[in-house]
Amino acid sequence: MRYKNLITFGLAVVISLAAAHHRWGDSSHAIGLITAKGGKARHPSFFSSGKTRYSQIATATVLPPFRGDVRVLLEGDPKMDYDIHFAEPVIDLGLHRLPHFRNGTLYGLQPMDRIALWVMIHPPRVDPVCGMRCEPEFIRESFQGREYCFCTEGCLSSFRQAPEEYTEKDHPNGKYTLAFYDTQSSRSVLKIPLIFQGKEDGKNRPSHHR
Repeated sequence: MRYKNLITFGLAVVISLAAAHHRWGDSSHAIGLITAKGGKARHPSFFSSGKTRYSQIATATVLPPFRGDVRVLLEGDPKMDYDIHFAEPVIDLGLHRLPHFRNGTLYGLQPMDRIALWVMIHPPRVDPVCGMRCEPEFIRESFQGREYCFCTEGCLSSFRQAPEEYTEKDHPNGKYTLAFYDTQSSRSVLKIPLIFQGKEDGKNRPSHHR
């Protein structure tokens, strides 16, 4: 057992050094507990908005009596594209059992299982005035060599009146959640807050939906 612990510690050090040396976009690590009554993360993850890609590492331990299958989703508005990868050891030393992961779902979780997920997040461009995700039919206009999209003529008009107020707001800001749900009951078993913030946090954006 002592040698297994040493090997585990050594691998953790190697992984941590590699992660510190190479960051994909903007990256963060969150630790949490998966529980039947709804687990929580130790702290939220913070990202600087405006990047083209982010990486979120999420590690969690399953506490008894929970067992079952868990669906993992990135929730927030506007929706972001993302890919979830299950971190499996390059060399399986048999230190602990691993659940199966397929199509965003962890299968066969049992008490005291430890899981690690790597989430690659690809934020969309948004209307800098109202924050709506850009769609192909949106109006396009360039300002200082950068193209912006607008859901309506009203948003475009607001931009033209004071473009300097909106040039840093064409990316999502605010709170998102990496959410874990028990597939049988649909109850939350863990939520990890992901907060995207920049020079302008978007609090003064008008909200409207078509």
